[in-house]
Amino acid sequence: MHEIHMVETMTDFLEYNQIIHLLQDQMEYIGSPKTNEQIVDTIKMALGSENVKLMVISESGHPVGFVFFNVSIGMESAGKYVWLNEMHVHREYRGKGYGTLLFEELKAWCDKHGVLRIMGMADQSEKRTLNFYKKQGSTVYSQEIFSLYLKE
Repeated sequence: MHEIHMVETMTDFLEYNQIIHLLQDQMEYIGSPKTNEQIVDTIKMALGSENVKLMVISESGHPVGFVFFNVSIGMESAGKYVWLNEMHVHREYRGKGYGTLLFEELKAWCDKHGVLRIMGMADQSEKRTLNFYKKQGSTVYSQEIFSLYLKE
């Protein structure tokens, strides 16, 4: 039986310490590996902001996926939108509906909180990921992304 919940405190996060492994798995998958300390520091920072959220899907108490997102306000959206930073389902649980369940819960959360749009990015080479978002009703745009690191 699956369960989806918001992780809102460090106590919540630490109770589900297996989330760290999922976050590391995602960072390695996208080619940006992080240490446990970097992940914990980022989660501490995130949970200190009311605009950053971590939603986790578990199976029998074991976290199998998550969505990590920011709530922002934009002119193009004419109101609140979610920027989906990361969405990840452990490779052993992919193709079994967990991603769809998690995305549906994200949409329900957005509806409840007056969010008008969900946005994110995926590399053009990630055909499976892009197809997943298309199946969820998303439009996929081809745009160039820019990035400027201010501190390394």
